[in-house]
Amino acid sequence: MIGALARFEDHFGHLWDKEPDDSPIWDTWEYTRNSILNNGNKQARAAIDDIKKYLSKNTISSKYTYKLNFKEENNK
Repeated sequence: MIGALARFEDHFGHLWDKEPDDSPIWDTWEYTRNSILNNGNKQARAAIDDIKKYLSKNTISSKYTYKLNFKEENNK
């Protein structure tokens, strides 16, 4: 995600040149960039929480029961 934002800045950075505070598009870019990063962080935290829940033995409920039937072979 950071790489994608860097590519965008490489190609569109000329719009705010070296003085971003003077550019009208700079505020829009900063808002968009922060929204993208915050969304990515939120998704990463949610994924970590899901993994922790999966790995925690206390939160996993056993939904399935397995019954194994073994067939005895006749020993001759």
